[in-house]
Amino acid sequence: MKLAIDRTHGGNAPCGVLDFSASLNPLGPPPQALAAYHDAAGLIARYPSPYPDDLAARLAQRHRVAPDNIVAGNGSTQLIHLLARTLRPQRPFVAIPTFSEIANAMIVAGVAPYAMLTSRERGFAIETAQVARALEQGADAIFIGRPNSPTGAMLGLDDAVEVAAVCSSRGCWCVFDEAFIDFAGEEHSAIRLAIESPRVIVLRSLTKVFAIAGLRLGYLVASRDVARRLREACEPWSVNVVAERVAEACLEVAEDFVARSRALITAARVHLSSALASVEGVHVFASSANFLMLEMAENGRAGGFARHMLSCGIAVRDLRDLPGCTPGMYRVAVRLREENERLIAAVRAYCE
Repeated sequence: MKLAIDRTHGGNAPCGVLDFSASLNPLGPPPQALAAYHDAAGLIARYPSPYPDDLAARLAQRHRVAPDNIVAGNGSTQLIHLLARTLRPQRPFVAIPTFSEIANAMIVAGVAPYAMLTSRERGFAIETAQVARALEQGADAIFIGRPNSPTGAMLGLDDAVEVAAVCSSRGCWCVFDEAFIDFAGEEHSAIRLAIESPRVIVLRSLTKVFAIAGLRLGYLVASRDVARRLREACEPWSVNVVAERVAEACLEVAEDFVARSRALITAARVHLSSALASVEGVHVFASSANFLMLEMAENGRAGGFARHMLSCGIAVRDLRDLPGCTPGMYRVAVRLREENERLIAAVRAYCE
């Protein structure tokens, strides 16, 4: 199955609505990031650096790699499109359901990708055997989210090592989208594989864990030769001066802030998952991220759950049109305790 353009995304809830459709850190940006934002206002009359070398150095320090291994951009979405038009794979395969901009980028670059469909029965986990079959079918690029959005499923690091090795041996690009890895733990990241293999690329985001979606800041990690090739193909001034200063402030406090956020969100996710799973008519899929994927018994009322939630002042991500999903599937963010309780109450009211 080939994939088509899909521009439906979460995060555009009406004003005044509690937004569970966007999966961001419920703690909001660190105070240091907000201070940096205001301080940077005096710099907006100046051009930023054509390429954010200072930021790349900070990111490299965080991940214990060389600055030459880093390419920063205007959100990881820009970098996904950069990969598509620069690497130009001819038979890309994408594990679905997943972030639709991966397929969109390939289509815009001229090649509709093939789907590696994960199954509901296995909790939407990607299997290494699926990767092997894709390679047998001539795959020259494979994209896997870890943790994957919207499912929350996580390809384990041992399996990621296996996938990276078999892709590399066949000259196939292996791209891991780790936009949500901070919520699972840095020890699960495949960044080291990207340093060791010229065929592995890891996408990362500062947007999610630092809650700076309005500024757009993402980066990728790759071998030096691949990173140089991508950097040369990337538009200059992709990272504006405000985003760069805020990102640097985030990185200054990253270790403590991310650890505190992960502990809070993990506990909140466990509580939210348990509470929702106890409601008749709700199926909750296991998640390693800051969101949960739900399957609701809508009894033929397609989109009925989303409409009910909006009437309660809550926005959720309706997944019915996302390739690999079916009507009745939704994604909800993990937010603060009081907000989560409001969601739980609205779900119970719907299922009564």
